[in-house]
Amino acid sequence: MRRDRHSLSLKQVFLEGKWLRGIELAAIVLLLAAAPLMLVGSGRNAGDSQISAIDPNVSAQAYAMPNDGWAPLTAYFSPLGSSSSNGAIVRYEWDLDGNGSFETDATANGGYASYSYSKPRDYVISLRVTDANGGTAVASTRVSVRHPASSSVDYWTVFDDSRVRRIEVSLDQADWTQMWADVESKYQAKADVNVFGEELKDVGFRMRGQFSLRMSGDKKPWKIDTDAYIADQEYHNLRQLMLLNNIGDPGLLKEKLAYEMMRFAGLPASFVSFVELWIDIRDDGQDPIYWGVYSMVERVDNKYIGNRFGQDAKGGNLYKASHAQRGPMDLIYHGDSIEDYPVQNGQYAYGKMNNEAEADYSDIVALCRVVDGTEYASDAELIQALESSLNVDAFLRYLAVNIIIDNWDSYIYTGNNFYLFNDSVSGRFEWIPWDLTWGGGTDAPLFTRSESGMMEGAPLYDLVFSVEKYQDAYRAYIDLLSRYWFNPQNLSPMIQQYHNMIAPYVAQSTGDKAFYGEQSMFPPDAFQNSGEELKNFVTQRSAYIQSALVQE
Repeated sequence: MRRDRHSLSLKQVFLEGKWLRGIELAAIVLLLAAAPLMLVGSGRNAGDSQISAIDPNVSAQAYAMPNDGWAPLTAYFSPLGSSSSNGAIVRYEWDLDGNGSFETDATANGGYASYSYSKPRDYVISLRVTDANGGTAVASTRVSVRHPASSSVDYWTVFDDSRVRRIEVSLDQADWTQMWADVESKYQAKADVNVFGEELKDVGFRMRGQFSLRMSGDKKPWKIDTDAYIADQEYHNLRQLMLLNNIGDPGLLKEKLAYEMMRFAGLPASFVSFVELWIDIRDDGQDPIYWGVYSMVERVDNKYIGNRFGQDAKGGNLYKASHAQRGPMDLIYHGDSIEDYPVQNGQYAYGKMNNEAEADYSDIVALCRVVDGTEYASDAELIQALESSLNVDAFLRYLAVNIIIDNWDSYIYTGNNFYLFNDSVSGRFEWIPWDLTWGGGTDAPLFTRSESGMMEGAPLYDLVFSVEKYQDAYRAYIDLLSRYWFNPQNLSPMIQQYHNMIAPYVAQSTGDKAFYGEQSMFPPDAFQNSGEELKNFVTQRSAYIQSALVQE
């Protein structure tokens, strides 16, 4: 049954879901009697759980984070939601290596466990719970571990985040002047670049971004196109280097940390490292000018797609959400033709980043129809339709991260800053995070939207949280993130380490343009205070999350 997207808050849906459990129990028992193995999730969908042997009075739930990544990979496991109508669960046992034996008793840890995977393969991880009467239930989840050599890019070298490395761009004065004459024209100069000691000739160098370009004073974001003038020229299998200016963040750390958190959640998130940027006007007779510390963020393109989803998947359409440029990519259904959808600046909100010549938007239109243009007779019908079209699990993990860091500039508020990739092998859309920011709301709600946002509606958010299965998975992901990543014990040392690492580069030479430019974004002391301010936010936000989870 499809609910009106404006009618229920997530908290109301939770309460409604709890009331429905008793009604649905009898139907579930009948289904289990007919099918000894019941599939609850498949592929990469929410929970990826499989119930295999069950006492009708006992329920097991198993969740993993991260559930996907390169070896060696440490994953954390949660039994959140496991229960029994006959009393408390008294034993939690995990099969963490996927060999069929429940060798790990996690009862003393409340059922939580972790395991480090060194061998690349897909693992089926199982949890067995036992209640006080001896009743048991089993649930499974999946962890996919890839070999680093399977990637066409050596991310761990190119994006070495243990140090700040130098990029120097050399270009003519005429090009430099033209770039600044009209920054929003994004004039591209032909330049030479030295990247970490390696020379590249005749690259394209230009400004990038929308808000981060207009509102950043002297410290603009930049893009280096290695093959702009020399066909197939690359830097270690990368054709673009994206240098982001961390607008609004005097600590210069939030974007880097947000991408790390997304990867910890199991999402296909970009790698990020810190660089120092120098500009050499080669015909002015002066030394290179120091421009500042930047975050070098991996671009989402065909190489990125192939390294995350397999080389055979690369033919599918890739769409980028850019609210300021094209309007919100909100997934609201307007009709069966892309011509029925709103246009901004002469472009559809669903901006194709590849296959532009084909002008075929039928896949994204079909997703909008599933999300917002279909009435469902039951939750089972809704789940079948949605999971056939979208990796719902990735959306829930993306949402959990953004809600925790209070990122307002994301799907549910602005329809902005993410990619949708239609995997041509699975036939489903994959959710890819992009351009991540933090808010400042230490008590921003976890289970409702704090306000309506800039869009008419966010139908995917409302649709997903009308389903109990997805509510449970989202709650488990919030719990796992707060237990093992977003907490002061984990983040405070990380914040201090990165802060200390980049601090000398902020003040070196003429100083970072964000703090020392003619049109600076921050006073110089803002950087010095930023580390402690970020730690305080994490401490307060973490405490709120723990309290909110207990109340739920």
